[in-house]
Amino acid sequence: MYKNILNNILLSEKPSIGIYKLIETGEIREIIPELIKLKGFEQQTPYHDKDVLDHTMAVVDYIKPELHLRMAALLHDISKPSCFTIDAKGRGHFYGHHIKSAEESEKILKRLGYEEDFINEVKILILYHYIKEIVANVKEKGIKRFIDSIGEERLDDMLELISADMAGKPDTGNLEVVQRLKDLSNEYLSNKDKEL
Repeated sequence: MYKNILNNILLSEKPSIGIYKLIETGEIREIIPELIKLKGFEQQTPYHDKDVLDHTMAVVDYIKPELHLRMAALLHDISKPSCFTIDAKGRGHFYGHHIKSAEESEKILKRLGYEEDFINEVKILILYHYIKEIVANVKEKGIKRFIDSIGEERLDDMLELISADMAGKPDTGNLEVVQRLKDLSNEYLSNKDKEL
């Protein structure tokens, strides 16, 4: 029952409306209570102008209306509060949040009764969504490693999630990085095909 409610909300035109309503009524406690801890959790970084919940809702609304993509968007930062640290300059960090969020998403989706294949797709997207690590490797070897890690068949979905994540942040310069990632990925795959 809860799975169907969540699926219908995620596939609606603007899922954030339904998710906020579930939080407001308290029904979210029966579906994904983990989302509650994101509300009001300020990220304390110049890269975010929203709390974790509002950023998450922006990503969910932005991404294509495909269930696995919307679910990955909904859960991509679910473990940020438990990974939060502050450095000496007062800036917030979320080291390893993508790894913990992938693990937590698996537990949540199993609890809700999703199929193993679906869970795996969502988990992989969340695990590799973190742009900072990807950008550090936007070179030929890094692109190969990135594509090998996620699988060519997931590249478009991965880039879709990364783009949506960047669109949920104030720094539009990040979208240029995403475009570069797309270009280098296409170039790598094109050259790879020529070698075959």
